[in-house]
Amino acid sequence: MKKDDYKRLLGDLEAEADIEGSCIVSRDGMLIHSKTKDIHPETFAAMSATLLSSAEVAMDEIKGGVPKKVVVDGKNKKIIVVGAGPNALLAVITSANKSDVYDVIEKSAKKIGDFLSEKK
Repeated sequence: MKKDDYKRLLGDLEAEADIEGSCIVSRDGMLIHSKTKDIHPETFAAMSATLLSSAEVAMDEIKGGVPKKVVVDGKNKKIIVVGAGPNALLAVITSANKSDVYDVIEKSAKKIGDFLSEKK
């Protein structure tokens, strides 16, 4: 997948939902591509991977299955992290109502996972 493909996918995501920033991240926390402002994307990528990984371990402990998403709901913004295939994740920053963006985020994550799977 090329940088232009990542840029297009994240641009499409922002066009479809009220997304303020987004990152495609490897499962081990390495930044693949970022479309963010006013944050350090490498740090955000690493922490997003840690969030999802920790949620997966916690859900495994309670035999809850694989988590679909992790949501950090702050006073003014939300971080939503979803898996994007077996090797990546999608992390977004939004101020929108969570239910308004969930479907769009999950569709984008599937597209990213599919693109990354084709690459191999």
